[in-house]
Amino acid sequence: MKQARVVVEDLFASYRTGFRRNTVLTGVDMSAAPGEITAIVGPNGAGKTTLFSVITGLLRPDRGRCLIGGLPPADYRRRHGVGYLPELSAFPRGWTVRNSLARCADLSVSEDSAKVFATALARTGFDSATLSKPVDKCSKGMQRLVGLAYALAGDPALVVLDEPFSGLDVHARARLRLEMIAARNRGATVLFASHELLEVERLADQIFILENGSVRTAGGGDESVSAGTGLEAQLMSHDR
Repeated sequence: MKQARVVVEDLFASYRTGFRRNTVLTGVDMSAAPGEITAIVGPNGAGKTTLFSVITGLLRPDRGRCLIGGLPPADYRRRHGVGYLPELSAFPRGWTVRNSLARCADLSVSEDSAKVFATALARTGFDSATLSKPVDKCSKGMQRLVGLAYALAGDPALVVLDEPFSGLDVHARARLRLEMIAARNRGATVLFASHELLEVERLADQIFILENGSVRTAGGGDESVSAGTGLEAQLMSHDR
């Protein structure tokens, strides 16, 4: 496995809306190591999705540096692939769950597409009737599981999940936790953004709080992070 250490230094990033450019990230410094789960938390509009767009090579930064395994993100993605679950997943209209997972197996960097396909099917936990159902007719929770299986296809060394717990029931949440832990245990670098603070504290080896365009480490100094209340207090204290 090509290790996918993430290094972000003095990162500035923006996006354009019409004729206006909106600056979102202003001097972000952070890192994420292989064999660890790193969580990014913060208020809506803080720039979590923008940061993930840079890390996955989908958005070029205005300034600063982002390297994945020593490579620019887009170069790393083209050579090694990235497991990415966006906050909103879109699937081709009419494609069944089985069709979608077969396509992801074909596109994976693995040479054994049959094994990738079988693993993706197992990750959803769906029965044959559900696998034959069009993805756009599935519930939000089911679509998230399809997206997760798609993201993990081929066991990539970098896994980036944007609000992965959104819409999942208790059983699907448990399945997702196990998959994230399994990815960490095989040496992958796992990053996820979530408003689910209990899930963040249950899973994350390190937590960054993103606000006002920059990040800080949660639990620094005398601040404690436990049972959801510590992290929530840290977020609330900086909103006043």
